[in-house]
Order: sequence, then structure tokens, then C-alpha cells
Amino acid sequence: MRIGVLGAGAMGSAAARLLGRHDDVEILVLDIDADRARTVAAEIGADHRGVDIGSGSLRDALSGVQSVAACIPYRLNLPVMEAALTAGCHYADLGGLFHTTRRQLELNAKFREAGLSAVLGIGSAPGITNLLARAGADRLDAVTSVDMLDGAVDRSGEFGLPYSAETVLDEFTLPAMVYEDGTMREVPAASGTVRYEFPEPIGAQEAFYTLHSEPATLPATIEGVRDVRWRLALPEAIARGFRLLVSVGLAGTDPVELPGGAVAPRDLLIALLNRLPSAGDAPQDVECIDAVVRGLRDGRGTTFVGRALLRPSPEGLSAGAFGTAIPIATMARWQAAGRIQPGVHPPETSVAAEAFLDDLAAEGVEVSFPPAPPGAAALG
Repeated sequence: MRIGVLGAGAMGSAAARLLGRHDDVEILVLDIDADRARTVAAEIGADHRGVDIGSGSLRDALSGVQSVAACIPYRLNLPVMEAALTAGCHYADLGGLFHTTRRQLELNAKFREAGLSAVLGIGSAPGITNLLARAGADRLDAVTSVDMLDGAVDRSGEFGLPYSAETVLDEFTLPAMVYEDGTMREVPAASGTVRYEFPEPIGAQEAFYTLHSEPATLPATIEGVRDVRWRLALPEAIARGFRLLVSVGLAGTDPVELPGGAVAPRDLLIALLNRLPSAGDAPQDVECIDAVVRGLRDGRGTTFVGRALLRPSPEGLSAGAFGTAIPIATMARWQAAGRIQPGVHPPETSVAAEAFLDDLAAEGVEVSFPPAPPGAAALG
């Protein structure tokens, strides 16, 4: 099978390396920067090509692959979906930060008619979060609430980017969406803070609402659920750093007049963040994703917890990069093998959740179903 990886940045290069574990996969690395694509491809013995999402070059490149893993800024998801549709190629991405995801779902009929599949938000969160929520719902007779939390710790103590700078800034600035008592509502970014007990070495961390894709789909795909909430708990140094950057206005989009000309603070900040050097030593981060699902089983109130624990991979990928890239790499293989039904799907309806989680476990994700941690009953 021939699989395209669009984007040769941190997540795209990680997905390409993880696809390289499988001898039956031919990989094509695609990026607007042909040199960057060449560098990643050379490391794993893959093909490469420079492409421009705004032109026909992407469509032409995708016509030669069965599926594409789009590891790109979420604002580019829709045009890439259109290119994949025109090229006759299955599509998967890392999420649309709620509003883009909803627009992408509108392409369902076109993909179904073309006999193609598109899976939206199949990274760690969204992605593993949705699958754990679905696994929990499948074990209950009725579901009332789903709370998803993602916590991490980096034992190096360094400040760094956990993923795309643009996405992190959006999560700290754009209003979050929360589904409560059967109603979707907007809440301030980084509000709704709770202290949640993650397993060691992460421990107790403050988790807060951010704009995310899970509430865009789970209220419709888990029958009867009344509450769907997502919270993020970044390593303390990173959360504190981004809160400071936002508080002093460096996430603003209005140009500021300087002696050298007008500069939008956000553009400058993203450029500087993207220049941060990668950690030279072996990664030391650990990440945990919990889905706390409450409902009824055999007439009794029950709380189910699905957990994914992520550690650095044998390839030298950080836990965060591994956890984000392995689901989309696995989904691209499933799509190329014809295992996903045509149409546009969120993760929780694209596959049998526990079967896909078993595949992720075989790749190194530590999936478990532990007792509810202290404080889980107080989520809300």
C-alpha cells in the first residue's frame, strides 16, 4: 500500500517514521518545502515531493496513493480534503478544533458517493480520547456524561512546544465549547479548572477547558449523553508560559506599529516559537489521556475510565509526538487496506473502538481500564 504523509514538520515526520515500521507500506512525504520533505524521506527511505495545497500539485501527488495522513495546521484541512476527494484518495487528519470539524462533516455525502473514507481528528486528542469514550459507552447500558482529560509531564523541565504553535495559542485564546445538560455552550478559554489525579509520574495537575473537536461529535454519536467536556493539563512550565504570553498581548492579531513597520504580535510569536530548538537529549515526557464515562449498567450508576499512557518511542519520538502520530499512521493503514467504510467519520464511528485500541496497544500505546481516580466523581 502507498500512503502519503502531508506535512514534514514535527507531527508529519513522526507519522512517517511510525509508518516506516511496516514493510508493506510505501511512504510518500509531501510538504510545501521540498527540501524539508526530502530530509524526512531520506531518513526512512521514502519518496518525497514538494506540493502547494493551493494548487493542483497536491491533487496530482495524491492520485498515486491510497490514503493520506494530513499532519498540517487545522485551517488547511478543508482544501486538503477537497484535493483528496478529487484525487480518489482516503483522508485522515489530526483535528479541526471544533468549528472546522463541523464544516468538514458536511462533505460526508461527497466522500460516500466517491467510495472514499475521511476520518477527522485521529491523533491523541482528539482521536484516542474519542475511542476511549466510545469504548466506555459500549460497556454501559446508558451514558449520562463523558469527561476527557489529557495531562503530561516533561521531566527535563524545559519550556517547549507540545504541538503546533498556532493550535496551542488558539486553545489559550479562543472560547471553548462545552456540552452540558443537553446544550452546547461557549465558555472562556482556559476556564473550568479542576485538579485531577493522573497516574505517576504525572500526578495531580490543573486541567482546564480549551476549544477542541471532541464536543463537536460525541454528543451526536453517543446516544443519550447529556454532558461532554474536554480539559487539557499541560506541563506546568508550558501552561504558565503560554498564559503569560497571552496576558501581555503576544497572541493578538492586530498589528502594532514599530520603528521597522507594523507587526502582528501573534505572527511574530509563532515565528519565534517555531525557531525553538528541539531537545538535544532523549525525550523525557510522559502523557496520560483519560476518558471518564458515567452512566448505568444493570440498573446501577457506574463510572468507567479508559486510559492511554504514552511514553517516548523506540524511534526517539517524544511521548507527545508518538501519541499524536501513531493513531493517524494506523488509521491511514486501515484506510489503505479498505477497512473503513466510505463517508466522513469522527474516530468513534469510524472503527470498532476496542479493536483499534488493540492495534494501538500493539504499537506501544499503554491502554488500560483502571478504577476511577480520586476526584473523578466531582468532574463537571
